[in-house]
Amino acid sequence: MLNKIPANTSLQSVLTYLVTSTKWGARNRALFAVRQQLRIKDIAQLTVSSVVNLDASIRRFVLAPDCTRFELSEATQAEVRRYLIARFDIGGDTLEPLLALDLDVSLFPTQKRCQFSPNTLAQHFSHLAKLIHQRFNATGRSRSAQNRSVSSTIPETVIGLTLSKLLTSLGVSQEYSP
Repeated sequence: MLNKIPANTSLQSVLTYLVTSTKWGARNRALFAVRQQLRIKDIAQLTVSSVVNLDASIRRFVLAPDCTRFELSEATQAEVRRYLIARFDIGGDTLEPLLALDLDVSLFPTQKRCQFSPNTLAQHFSHLAKLIHQRFNATGRSRSAQNRSVSSTIPETVIGLTLSKLLTSLGVSQEYSP
């Protein structure tokens, strides 16, 4: 899941696509950015208070329930800040209005529930990866098309000889004719 960005595609172009693609674009963009550094099970359990300090700044690291420490890059911190401003409809660049709210709410709610389960989040990331590949697949050739082009370059005589040897080894004396 971690490296599902198509080749020759910048992370910034993927994030820009995600924010403009759906109603939940800001959330999906932040989810994708956080996914680059955290495990799915830990993302599902994030609350606003787990990423926002008491001085309204974004934390540099997140502690998982199993005490694993995940460092958040400056870019990821910026994405979380951007998402929180959009989610809570905060005017300006400061997160100080958040301090007046209950911060023990899920960081990433779903349409139907207050938070993702790890399984649902994994399915959501799989769907996002599919959308990203459909949008950014530069060559337009799938892996099966690449395999067909490789197999079509094998001369028919080589295929015939290989099949003849296989049939002979099986005890069938039948000549292959392409």
